[in-house]
Amino acid sequence: MTEIVNQQHRVEWSMIPTPTSLPEVAPCDWEEALNGPDSDTAQVMVLDCRRDESGSLPTDAQAMTQKVSAALQSWSGQRRFDSSPFLVLTRGATAVSADEVVHPVGSAIWELVVSAQSEHPGRIVLVDTDSADKGLGDLLGLMAIRNMTVTAIASAEPQLAMRGHAMLVPRHDGAAYTPPAVTARAAEPTLVRMFRQAIADDRFSDGMEMLLAAAQLRPAFDYHADTAGIPKCIGLTGGTPGNSGGDVLPHIVMICTPAFLGGYIQYILLAAHLGAHRRFSVIPLSGYEPGEPLPASLDAAIDSIAKTVLDTVGDDEFVVGGMSGGGNLAHATAARLLAQGNTRLQGLIIFDSFIAPEANDRQMDTARDAVVDTDASIPDLAGFTSDRLTALACWIDLLRQVECPPVECKALVIKCTKPSPAHNLHEWPVETWSTTQTVRTVDAQHVELCSTEAHTTAQLVDQWLSQE
Repeated sequence: MTEIVNQQHRVEWSMIPTPTSLPEVAPCDWEEALNGPDSDTAQVMVLDCRRDESGSLPTDAQAMTQKVSAALQSWSGQRRFDSSPFLVLTRGATAVSADEVVHPVGSAIWELVVSAQSEHPGRIVLVDTDSADKGLGDLLGLMAIRNMTVTAIASAEPQLAMRGHAMLVPRHDGAAYTPPAVTARAAEPTLVRMFRQAIADDRFSDGMEMLLAAAQLRPAFDYHADTAGIPKCIGLTGGTPGNSGGDVLPHIVMICTPAFLGGYIQYILLAAHLGAHRRFSVIPLSGYEPGEPLPASLDAAIDSIAKTVLDTVGDDEFVVGGMSGGGNLAHATAARLLAQGNTRLQGLIIFDSFIAPEANDRQMDTARDAVVDTDASIPDLAGFTSDRLTALACWIDLLRQVECPPVECKALVIKCTKPSPAHNLHEWPVETWSTTQTVRTVDAQHVELCSTEAHTTAQLVDQWLSQE
């Protein structure tokens, strides 16, 4: 517990445990929500005040407080936002220890929002963080904000300070406080700690073998209809989970990449540029969340994805697609649907995926860095968990078994032109995914395709679909 004294109150900042029950909510940029369609009830409006247009801490207190005040008034004055909490993010707005320096602009915003909270009890959340990520316009920044949003809403606290993995709340004038929580690392399961040690010992491949062995002990399904718990699709409209969006067909269905976080988040920026007018959905891979089974085989995995796609699109014409390993799974799913005689499948979209085992082996060589960097920079709500890590090992093992002979449908293949830090796969020749394919390039690195260059990627997809 840290005590900070100001002129009005004695504030004691107390650490609280990370919530274990997490709501199904998603962040939405306030400006986009204000100018967009009616919000989904699962959305949280986010006003990010941590940086100005140059990326630095804001310096104009009057301009920032006017911006915040106008946003709060607009939000509270529109009935379409009645079910949408409002979250304000600051950086350096309050000190939780004696060695922290309060930033004056952040402090002004903090005081303004605290005042507004008294007028709208339970509807406004104020979070001060030491994070300097790029915000909702960047994929990693979006993931970080998603984590902060869900954690903040789950905590039911009106004011929070997030410092690394720690959550602190202010208690005024001796009010009761929650004892400090056990640190996240100390509470991690043995399997997770062993995997971390394998990484630290430069034995990543051994760690993955351990995870795969553990995955084989988890509940598994042979066919989609045999078991409950397989995740359903998530519809995205302008980055909003919960519905499948516009009226323009074909319906775009993206397959998730076997990354350790899994989930729809990897395509949310792409959806922000496509989902407002096109139907856009994402199929998560089963096994990443508690209670979800793993596929017993590659055949079961593809059968499950194909069944979920059909449940998602109904009578819509549709295309399936995916990025990186998700592209390989999308290709296998398209082949399965075509073999079943499906006539509504209109095409395949491949984002920087590779058929050749040599290329995929080279890409797998970067998996260690991807896992470590993501866990370090984006401490997701649970970070490394036994479910996520064993699912990662299972799906990577299945991915190595996928074969990709050309399919009998149209395909859009989008390749990156810049090398990634760990490999030069941009130089790999264009491979044959279908009997009729269109190849386009984006001047970006692999990871930027659906993040910082999502607008370019979306434009290429939209143009291709409009021409078909």
